[in-house]
Amino acid sequence: MDKFEEFQTTMAKSNELFTTFRQEMEKMTKKIKKLEKETIIWRTKWENNNKALLQMAEEKTVRDKEYKAFQIKLERLEKLCRALQTERNELNEKVEVLKEQVSGKVADTDPAPHVTQPCAALASSKEPHTARHSAAGVPAEAAPKAAKERLVVHKAASPGAGPSIESVD
Repeated sequence: MDKFEEFQTTMAKSNELFTTFRQEMEKMTKKIKKLEKETIIWRTKWENNNKALLQMAEEKTVRDKEYKAFQIKLERLEKLCRALQTERNELNEKVEVLKEQVSGKVADTDPAPHVTQPCAALASSKEPHTARHSAAGVPAEAAPKAAKERLVVHKAASPGAGPSIESVD
């Protein structure tokens, strides 16, 4: 019976090893399933983050293009503003010169009939006429007064004329 007992002890040990091996296999299976779930979660998070990153990159390129367009518009507006300020200053100087001419010559001139000219004629003449008569046949002394009246009429006739542009300098 010695051999039978040896066989039984060997079988018992084998069963114990088999049972412990099975338990370890079950533990490992549970760990593997848990790790697979974590892998799926991490993969999903990565994919979502990757999509968000790509979307943000696209939005950044769009914003960069908009920024460049706004920079160009800003430069154009600044250039226009400077040009308008220069033009305003020149026109203010011309108005002052015309006021001085009119105030100096009002006492010297007799009342002459007022002849109105289109504003384009005023704008085309950069310098006051030095001849006795202007191009329209108006005496040179009356030309500044007529020009001043045209400016007043022009300002009153333009309904959208708002306050003047102030200097930004």
